[in-house]
Amino acid sequence: MNAADAGHCSGCGRDLGLEPIARDGALQCPDCRVAMSAFDCGPGALHDCGRCGGQFAEHAALRDLIERHDRLDVGVRGRAITWRPESRVRYVACPVCASMMNRRNFGGGSGVIVDVCAKHGTWFDAGELPRVLSFVESGGLTRIRRRNEEERERLAHERVSKGVGSEALRIAADRDEPAMSARDIITDLLRDLFG
Repeated sequence: MNAADAGHCSGCGRDLGLEPIARDGALQCPDCRVAMSAFDCGPGALHDCGRCGGQFAEHAALRDLIERHDRLDVGVRGRAITWRPESRVRYVACPVCASMMNRRNFGGGSGVIVDVCAKHGTWFDAGELPRVLSFVESGGLTRIRRRNEEERERLAHERVSKGVGSEALRIAADRDEPAMSARDIITDLLRDLFG
């Protein structure tokens, strides 16, 4: 939402860089039923509706966007960004296969409810994709990783303390496991999102 000739973001001051060139897309917006523009994003495409502002990110494009924004995460700097989900519930059909998509809270705690087709991609209503990327940049994936690691440790210790499980479980619970990489977190997150 910056001026066409702006070199930096008016909101955060970040360098805007080159703007991708849109091409005519073959997919129709599931809300407006008009053809969306397509932007090539490395391994996949992002489809954008010029009328309602909705965006459909193919799985590969979303993974690439998340990985790029995760690199900007400098840990737990500042406060966590939280968003209130919409009170109105509606289901959206996938623009590729027309199957109804599943509604999911992105990352399990971002507060951004997205619509996911396990086969093709994720639909973001107007403004949701930037909110998801802000969640990632603010350390959202770091917090998810920490929460998942704490839950795994708690379950392992609970099993050991109850005497349930093999000797291998006890050994795994006692030793320090290496921290998951950002790529592992993103893969787990996308697996949770896409089924």
